[in-house]
Parts: sequence; structure tokens; C-alpha cells
Amino acid sequence: MPGRILGLALPLLVTVLFMFALRPFARSVGLIDRPGGRKMHIGDIPVIGGLAMFAGFLISSIYSYQSFPDYPYLLAGLAVLVVIGMLDDRFDLPAPVRFIGQACAALLMVGGANVVATHIGHVFFGGVVQLGWFSDIFTITIVLTAINAFNMFDGSDGVAGIQAMIGLVFMGFACLMAGQMGPIPLIVSMIGCLLGFLIFNWPSNRTKPMRAFMGDAGSTMLGFLLAWLAIDLSQGAQPVFSPVVVLWIFALPIFDLFSSMVRRVMNGLSPFHGDSDHLHHVLRREGLSSRKVAQAVALGAFASAAIGVVGYRTGVPDGVLCLGWIATGVIYHVVFGSGLVLGRRTSSADGPLVGGPRVSLEAGPSAKRHSS
Repeated sequence: MPGRILGLALPLLVTVLFMFALRPFARSVGLIDRPGGRKMHIGDIPVIGGLAMFAGFLISSIYSYQSFPDYPYLLAGLAVLVVIGMLDDRFDLPAPVRFIGQACAALLMVGGANVVATHIGHVFFGGVVQLGWFSDIFTITIVLTAINAFNMFDGSDGVAGIQAMIGLVFMGFACLMAGQMGPIPLIVSMIGCLLGFLIFNWPSNRTKPMRAFMGDAGSTMLGFLLAWLAIDLSQGAQPVFSPVVVLWIFALPIFDLFSSMVRRVMNGLSPFHGDSDHLHHVLRREGLSSRKVAQAVALGAFASAAIGVVGYRTGVPDGVLCLGWIATGVIYHVVFGSGLVLGRRTSSADGPLVGGPRVSLEAGPSAKRHSS
């Protein structure tokens, strides 16, 4: 137990330390997000959360690396994304450069660590659906999608951080229930990093003077780490949960990504065309404060993850969970994405986003933020 507490406390404290220590560095090199355009936050905000969380995760690895045999490949992939993300936060890198960086991280995972999705479970109510020769391509596609789903989801204070933390908590809980303790130190370490970051990013009047964003460095790092863990825990001879459970654990970012793409195509636009109709935009236009938006996301993330994990543990068939997830996604799109239930402003007036996250080529620091 003391080791678990230290495994949580060390990354938390290191992340907090670097959140303070990096502020002068951010101002000196221009890692600052300034309001304007679709950036609705107030004041100049340092974009250092990703760097601080990576520092916390790296230093706390003294407690977690031995339990994770592929740690060097994971760390290398995270480092690539953090460096590319930091440069993108500062210089607005071209889309091909961002894509190459994300592809390199995915290849480290698939080709180096051999963490691959070889099947998608019993989603058709019969036997396990094996992916065969398509496994590597499928896995790389999933990783790139996860990276950019979190990148797009990071559009309001506290949203991406609390979604990632709830996802990690439920994956850790599933590991405990399955009696597989190996991934727990790494999960606990990342939870500590997120807690340290959310002290500075959770929407609250108390945190306004020290507010900071995670930037592309943070959101892409989280998307990659969570995709790695989700695939690793859902495959093999003794999986912690089935692949369809992953869809429930991260339902909100996935729904938001695909709902946005469907909306744009239906409006005659490119699926990568930037707009201001993501979940956090819609909720803000409905009158919710930044804090209430973050609370609503936390509630939705908890509920969806609970459905997936509890459903799996109680024997609900994969096919039923999959159909339920698809039905929930359709409802999500109708309510939040289509404009039929909750109003939205015209996307075509927004134009492509400039300087934000992407290879989904979409939103990020540049398309953020909202004040509390």
C-alpha cells in the first residue's frame, strides 16, 4: 500500500512542480495561448500541461517500468508526440509533419512492442472476429484515431483531463477485478500526473491566476497512452476486458469525433474542416459554464465507462454491448451533433482551424478555450 501511495504522489508532485517551473520557460519561448478568433479564454495562458505530465510520468517510472515490459517503446512513442506537440503548440507545424510524428509513435507500438489488436471480440454474437493480416493496419488506424479524438476533445478546461482520468480509473478497476496487477503501477502513475495537471486546468475561480493548458503535447500523449493500454488490456489469452468495452470507456471522445465528421460531410464540407460545434461548444451555447461543462463530461464519462466495464463483468454479450454503443452514438449525434435538438451555429462560417491539433486536422489550443 505505501508503494501505491508513493506511486500516485510522486507523479502528482512532480507534475505540480513542473507546472510552476515551466511557466517562465513558456513565456520566454512563446508557448502561450492568446485569446482571439475562436479562442474564448481570457488572458495569455501557458501551454505547458503536456510537458509537465510527461516529466511526472518519466520520473515516476522508477515505480512502474519494471511491471511494464514494453516500457521503452511506450516512453519513446510518448516522447515523439510530446516533442512534436510542443513544436506544434509553438510554431503550428504542417499537417504532414504532425501525421508523420503520430505514425512513428504508432509504429513503435505495433512494430516495436508488438501491441496489436488481433481480434474485436464476439461483436456479431458468434465466435471471436479475428483480424488476421489486417491487424497491424487496423491497430495503427485505431491509434491515430485515438490520438486525434483526444486532441479534438481538448477544447474546454478540464474536459480532456477528466475524461482521461476516468478512463484510467475504470481500466485500473477492471485490472483489479481480473486479478491482473501488472498494468496498475503505470495506470496509477498517469492518474497522478492528471491530478497534478487538473489542479491548474479544472475550471474554478481559485485556479484562474495559475491556469494552464495541456496543448497538443498533452492531448496527443494522452490519446496514445490510452490507446496503448486499451489495446494491450483487451487482447491476449487472458484479456482484462473485451475490445467493445473500450468503446464505452472512451465513448464521448469517439462520439464527438465521428459526429463532427458526419455533420461536416452532410453540410457539404470536408470531414476535417474545423468548426465550433463540438460537445463543449454546444453545451456552452446552451448556457453551461466551463465548470458545468467539465462536470457534465465527467458524469457522461463515468456513466459510459461503468456501462462497459460492469456490463462485461456481469456477462452481457459483446454483441449487445456493441449494439447499445451504436444506438447511444446515434442518439448522441441527434442530440448534440445534428442541431435537431440542441442548437448550433453554422459551421461553414468558421473555416478551417488555424494552429490547432489535428491530423484529424482539427481543433486544439487554437480553437479553445472558455473561461469559467
